[in-house]
Amino acid sequence: MMIVAKTMDGKLVEVIRFADRVGFSNERGWILICRDFQWPNRKKDHFKWVPDDTMFEWVREFADV
Repeated sequence: MMIVAKTMDGKLVEVIRFADRVGFSNERGWILICRDFQWPNRKKDHFKWVPDDTMFEWVREFADV
């Protein structure tokens, strides 16, 4: 299953995982997104942790085919 979300600035991102805690912050609630999920050879700079209160226009689940 793939979870895709549209950010408020109109970009599509893939939601990779959810985490309650991360090593770089004492805050709780984080979402790991991939900003360039359409490329097969992803690099570390394509991934970004965002707070779980980040607003998205929509979030949809797609079944793997």
